[in-house]
Amino acid sequence: MISRKRIQFVLILFVAGILLSCGKGSEKAPEGKTEIVYWTGWTGKEMGVLQGIVNRFNASQNRIHCRMVTLAGVYQKVRIAFAGGDVPDLLSTIWAEELAGYAMRGVLEPLDPFMAASNRDFSKEYMPGLWRMFHYEDKCYALAMTTNGTLYFYNKDIFEEIGWGADRVPETLEEYEEVNRLCLEYDEKGNLVRYGTIPEILELWAYIYGGGWYDPQTHKVTANREENIRALKWMQEQAKQYDLFKLQRFRKSFGGWISSANCPFYVGKAAIFHSGEYMTLHLKRYAPDLKYGWFPYPHPPGGRANCCLVGGSVFAIPKASKHKKEAWELLNYLTQPENIKEFCLALHNLPPLMEVARDPAFTQDPVYRDLAEIMSGENVFGPPQMPLWVRYQTEIRRAEEFAVYGERNPKEILDGVQNVMERELERLFLQKENGK
Repeated sequence: MISRKRIQFVLILFVAGILLSCGKGSEKAPEGKTEIVYWTGWTGKEMGVLQGIVNRFNASQNRIHCRMVTLAGVYQKVRIAFAGGDVPDLLSTIWAEELAGYAMRGVLEPLDPFMAASNRDFSKEYMPGLWRMFHYEDKCYALAMTTNGTLYFYNKDIFEEIGWGADRVPETLEEYEEVNRLCLEYDEKGNLVRYGTIPEILELWAYIYGGGWYDPQTHKVTANREENIRALKWMQEQAKQYDLFKLQRFRKSFGGWISSANCPFYVGKAAIFHSGEYMTLHLKRYAPDLKYGWFPYPHPPGGRANCCLVGGSVFAIPKASKHKKEAWELLNYLTQPENIKEFCLALHNLPPLMEVARDPAFTQDPVYRDLAEIMSGENVFGPPQMPLWVRYQTEIRRAEEFAVYGERNPKEILDGVQNVMERELERLFLQKENGK
C-alpha cells in the first residue's frame, strides 16, 4: 500500500511540474536584484494588462524583480503547494471564501505591520464589505485589485407592455412580487414563454431579511436565525407561483447566458435578470437595441437596503515566503489607485477602492455609478470570517433546494444546517487545539 506521505510527495512534484510548464511573464531577474515570484490566476488579455503593471514595478526601482506565473485553471494546486511549503512570495490564486481557512492554518502572513508602515489607511480606502472580508481574528490577511457588484436588470419594453411602466422600478418586496407575477406568460398550450425572475441565492436573501450566517466574535454558526428562516420561507412561497421543473427546462434551453446572444434576458424571455456591472459590456455586444433599466434588491420592512455579496480572488503573502518585505512592496504597488483603475477598466470590473470607483472613468456608465454607491455602503457582505465557509455554502444551497423544490419546512432545514456546521466547526477547532 502506498503511504499518505508518498502520495503527498508525488502530488507536490506534479504541481511543481505544472507551475514550470505554465509559467509566463517577466524574464530572469537582472544581477543584483532580488527575485520574487507572484502566482496569478489571470490569463489572456487580463494577464497582459497585469504584466504591464508588474513591468512598471520592476522598472521603478533597482532592488526587486517580480516574475509572474499564471496558475489559471489549477487553483486547487495551491493547497498542495501550501502543504509542501513550496510557495511563491505573493499570490492571488486563492478565493475569498478560502481565506479564513488558510489564515487559521497559519500559512498566510498578516499584513497589518506592513500596512501600518505604508502611510496609507487601507480601512478607509477599501469598500467596507471587502475590508471586513480580508480579515480573520482581527488581522488582515489579504487585499484585492477588483470586485463585482450585483443588482437586477430589467427589460423596459416588457415593463411597459404589462402596464407597470418603463421607468418604474420595484422599490418594495410587494412591488417586486407583483411585477414578477405580471411578467409571467404562457402560450395557449400552457407552455412557458416568459417569466420575470425568481428569488434565488438564499445566502444573499438572508442578509436582505436582516439575518446572517456566522458571528466571528463568538465563533458561533447562526444558520437558523429567525431572519434566515423568514427569508427561506418567503423564497419557498415565491417559487410556488411557478411550475419550477418546467421553468428550469425553459431556462436550460438557452445557451451561454450573458456571454451569448441567446441569453434569455437579451431575447425577451426573462424580464428581470440578476447580474453585475460587467453586464453593460455584454449588452452592448449582444443586445445593443435592448432598452433596459436596473434596481437594487428590494427588502422587507426591517430588512437591509442595498445588499450585495462580494467575493473573488484575493492577494496574500504566504507565511513561508522568503521575501515578505519585497512581496509587500509589490502588493502595495499593485493596489495603488492608478494601477487599480487601469486594471479594472481593462477587465470591466468595479474597483474595490471607493475613491477609484467614483472616478468619472467609471461613473460615466450609470450602472457603475449606482453600484459604486451600493458597494460603498455597509450592507455588502463577503464570506464570513470562518474557516469552513465553502462547506457551509454547500449546505446553504442544499437547504434552498430542499425548501424550493422539496417543499420541506424551512425551520427544520436550517436547524439541520445549524447542527451540521456546529459539529464541523467544533471538530475543526478541536483539531487545531490538538495541533493536527
